[in-house]
Amino acid sequence: ISSALLARGMPAMPLPRLVAGSWVHGTLATWIGDADKNAAWDMLVDARRVVDEVLAQEGIDPERQRCIERQLALCESSDWFWWFGDYNPADAVTSFDRVYRQKLKRLYQTLRIPAPAYLDTPLCRGGGRSESGGVMRRGAA
Repeated sequence: ISSALLARGMPAMPLPRLVAGSWVHGTLATWIGDADKNAAWDMLVDARRVVDEVLAQEGIDPERQRCIERQLALCESSDWFWWFGDYNPADAVTSFDRVYRQKLKRLYQTLRIPAPAYLDTPLCRGGGRSESGGVMRRGAA
């Protein structure tokens, strides 16, 4: 609920039911649940914790803060997790995996902190056929 609506007197009300706002099968499984997807989220959570620690320091240069926030947004802003998983084609998975890890490494560089060694190791490889990957899968006839 928006704080603006609350400020105008709209009462807070419980939601009797909440569903995933995804157009993909009505679930969030395209982005989370698979071991590789979950590992990628864990990497992002680790990086976010470090960002929060650095930004909590007093006297941080505003330009440096903007650079950190921009790089974090790049790590958070794509459907990186969509592409992770064995059912997606290897070429797409390999490419997204590499670029995702590069974005995280750049974030650590911007934070002036050594990147975790696990960012040097590919997260997943894929292996599905092109027509079976992603969400645009063939339907059953």
